[in-house]
Amino acid sequence: MSVDYVAAARRHIRDAHLLQHAGRMANAGQLFGICVECGLKSLLVRAGAPVDGTGSLLKPFREHMPLLGTLVTGLLTLPDGRAASILQSQLPNLTSLANWKTDHRYWIESAIPLSASLQAWEWAALEMDALLDEAAGGGVL
Repeated sequence: MSVDYVAAARRHIRDAHLLQHAGRMANAGQLFGICVECGLKSLLVRAGAPVDGTGSLLKPFREHMPLLGTLVTGLLTLPDGRAASILQSQLPNLTSLANWKTDHRYWIESAIPLSASLQAWEWAALEMDALLDEAAGGGVL
């Protein structure tokens, strides 16, 4: 399979921090959101969500943030209430991505809500990174 959501999440958070330290905040913000999206997708795969032959999630799970976050935290995709509670408690900043959009990649930088949101997007990505560590150890889903 060519899709590895965990590896993608790790790659995107590393690159986001490199861009952030280079003053490239708009692209750093984009990658923080993509990190969270990839992390959620990896947890969905682990929870048994259907994938195609490449490992990509199928509909209705093949969505972007913030809709993907709504699906997951709305318990539409996690039948186990305990797992959903753990996920919500481990990702308190997930809701900060409500104003993050994949379409930001097309926007002029001044229109992206960086000053109000970049730090929260980074926290959400860091929380996801920690959750992926915990999930890899078998302690989460």
